[in-house]
Amino acid sequence: MKKLTELTPQQHQHLRLANDSAIQFAHQQNIMSVHVSEVSQTACSMPIVFVRDSNNGQWVLTAFTSFDQGSNLFVEQGIWTASYTPTNMQTFPFFLMTSPDNPQSYTIGIDQDHPVFSTTAGQAIFEANSKASLHLSKVKALLEADINNDIHTQQFNQHISKLGLLRPINIVIQHQDGTSPSLSGLYTIDEDKLQTLSQETLFELHQQGYLAPLQAMLLSLFQLNVLIKKHNKISALNPIKSIKLEVSKNSAAA
Repeated sequence: MKKLTELTPQQHQHLRLANDSAIQFAHQQNIMSVHVSEVSQTACSMPIVFVRDSNNGQWVLTAFTSFDQGSNLFVEQGIWTASYTPTNMQTFPFFLMTSPDNPQSYTIGIDQDHPVFSTTAGQAIFEANSKASLHLSKVKALLEADINNDIHTQQFNQHISKLGLLRPINIVIQHQDGTSPSLSGLYTIDEDKLQTLSQETLFELHQQGYLAPLQAMLLSLFQLNVLIKKHNKISALNPIKSIKLEVSKNSAAA
């Protein structure tokens, strides 16, 4: 678990950030968390599914970026190729943390031992006058917005779960060599249940701004075909012939 230190110009005036810090973060992430406000944009490039946080059991909205752990098919030769960049990638390696001076407020924290930080190379975090750089100012605005986005996303996740709209699925991968591994622990929207909801419930979902993300999540599953093409372009990976989505019988969405 990373240890965060409050970012201050007094302590970190000479700290610099690697220009490819976002890529360093993303290239090993086969799933990336997103906010509900990001679903429609993210769905244009990646499949979006729910997973459970292993630490607290809460639902997490995630963009699915690779069939293999520790890899991300949208990072190609050090370049991010998706049409949208998730917020947690834009803000890395800066995080919100409880202020050490006031437990009721937040401040920006960093893991100052992370290799993206240096005192000799990369972009300055603070200007010579100790003011935040343009990049840090942008990150600060995104992190401040994240407070409300996190709350909104948790409310969305809980409401969708309460309506029984989560369906556990396995992704069965058929490789050209005959091997057939299965990816489990993923949940998507149960389209059949969504269609049987009352008009009153559907209108409520629309009023809350939840209906569009639900539909975008369903459509995003077609992006699995994009992942197969990206996967098969990499000669070091075991080629995929096809995939199949199966309803999981060993997982509960409650």
